[in-house]
Amino acid sequence: MKIGVIGNATKTENQHINEQFVDFLQANGYQATLFSANKEIDGVDLLIVLGGDGAILHATTIAAQKRIKVIGINYGTLGFLAEYEKTEALDILPFLQSVEKGESRILKRSLLEFTFNGETHYALNEVALQRYFDDKHPEAPQILKLQIKVGDGSDEISGDGVLISTPTGSTAYSLSAGGAILTPEVPAFLLTPVCAFSMNKRPIVFPDSEQFEISVLRGKTIVLVDGRAVGQLSSGESLRVKKAPFAAEFPIREESDFFRKIKDKLNK
Repeated sequence: MKIGVIGNATKTENQHINEQFVDFLQANGYQATLFSANKEIDGVDLLIVLGGDGAILHATTIAAQKRIKVIGINYGTLGFLAEYEKTEALDILPFLQSVEKGESRILKRSLLEFTFNGETHYALNEVALQRYFDDKHPEAPQILKLQIKVGDGSDEISGDGVLISTPTGSTAYSLSAGGAILTPEVPAFLLTPVCAFSMNKRPIVFPDSEQFEISVLRGKTIVLVDGRAVGQLSSGESLRVKKAPFAAEFPIREESDFFRKIKDKLNK
């Protein structure tokens, strides 16, 4: 089994930890390659990410496109997507053996897809449209008004924006905005208004077979993919979001418990 390793040097404190982990894998008989950037991820069966949730999140969107499984080792603060803590890093060998033999459970997490300015983007957590404040034109509308079309229905939302979240993203930005928690295997997406101007605009769960068309009726919005800005939309412009044709694959240990992780990680 070929293993790739990528680490967030700001989280692992220095590049030597990443290199030492590759040496550890090689000393135990694995073909291991150290990647210095997400764009390099390729040619391996499994990717091990040393870092926090952000590092795991952004590496996974690349790995998933190439059907590469992902295991996270938490060197960050929360590590909700990680399977191991950094103090357990050297205990990973028996688990790697079970993954190699096809004996481990695989948790599949859906992703979102949309095309913007000719480029296709994928989100493991959410696609966010947030109100943009232009300090050069303070007279511009301060409330963002969006039209959401799903299937044969449509609605308008005024406020600071809207999120389209995967079950994975339901425990991230959407949760802070008042959305529900979805278990990772649920075939659904969550639409969560952000600071809606009306009290009757609440989060809604949709089957993941639905496609979303979001149009800007008033104001200007920043488009973010898993927290990273990819551009802006102005009045009259729109965006279509749908389920990606592939899923992220996370090998998980037998003792892994989603609800215990929520209790342990989200109640700090």
